[in-house]
Amino acid sequence: MGSFFKFGNRYIVHGQGVGTDNRGKPEGRQGYASTSTDFVQWDREYHAAFRLPEPDDVALRGLVGDYPQVHLGVGAASLGNVAVGLYGIWHNPPQAERRKQGWYGAGLITCDLGLVVSNDGVAFREPVKDHVFISGKQSPVTPVPGVDDPTILCQANGILNVGEKTLIYHGRWRNATVTGQDYYAEVALATLPRDRWGSLHLAKGSSRGTIWSAPITLPEDGCDILLNADGGEDVTVELADEKGRLLPAYSGERRGVVSAAEGTVGAVRAVRWADESLAGLRGKTVRLKIAIAGDKTKLYAVYLDPDQLMGDDNGS
Repeated sequence: MGSFFKFGNRYIVHGQGVGTDNRGKPEGRQGYASTSTDFVQWDREYHAAFRLPEPDDVALRGLVGDYPQVHLGVGAASLGNVAVGLYGIWHNPPQAERRKQGWYGAGLITCDLGLVVSNDGVAFREPVKDHVFISGKQSPVTPVPGVDDPTILCQANGILNVGEKTLIYHGRWRNATVTGQDYYAEVALATLPRDRWGSLHLAKGSSRGTIWSAPITLPEDGCDILLNADGGEDVTVELADEKGRLLPAYSGERRGVVSAAEGTVGAVRAVRWADESLAGLRGKTVRLKIAIAGDKTKLYAVYLDPDQLMGDDNGS
């Protein structure tokens, strides 16, 4: 198992497994998950959580197959209505090379970390297919003089928001040569500006674009809308009902604009409205229509609860 967290009303454990495809053919490492609503009774039929393609030729599949596999499943953190995390991109050596070091190919295997997101905490997807988020070369294990052994990166859910930073704890496994000398692991820390895993921005050559959110039910006790963005002055926000019909009091000339907000973190800014607060929308379901302009504008995250933001409670 690679990670454990709670999403909504479910506890979720992620790990790797070796099973069969929908034709009953064998596979290599893939990501699976088990869930529980009470922390006592757990699913014994594991959910397929994140998968990489298997070779069409069944003879090339399996634990020692020379193709990318999912190592340790998904290691993620729950951020409210989205879970963000990493998976291990496991690379076996070619068969001829592996034979030089024995069955397991010690000293030849590598593993990088790829970025994945989910809206239910179980089924994950890559925002950018095959993108390496952290490579073993970026986060190498402490070297041993005269030996060039690769680093296998290992993820879990050691992902924390603290102040203006997102902290990503991960393992560095020094998969030493078959002699077994200097075979060890370390704990490493990667940092990001808070919640800046990736961004939405304009395609090259575009001058303006829009982003629609899924329907969101606003809290009964009220909230503000805050944006984590570069170039916030070039961002505006309109509100619509759940069918996408713009609300006159929160659109057009009355749309929200981004301004500096006291007490927020880093580049997070509050959305301010021309004539209205959001008090009249408490408990209502709305959609956000976010317009961006400028080739340097980037939107990283949207927050509805400033208290969670300031409390470092991973609520986003």
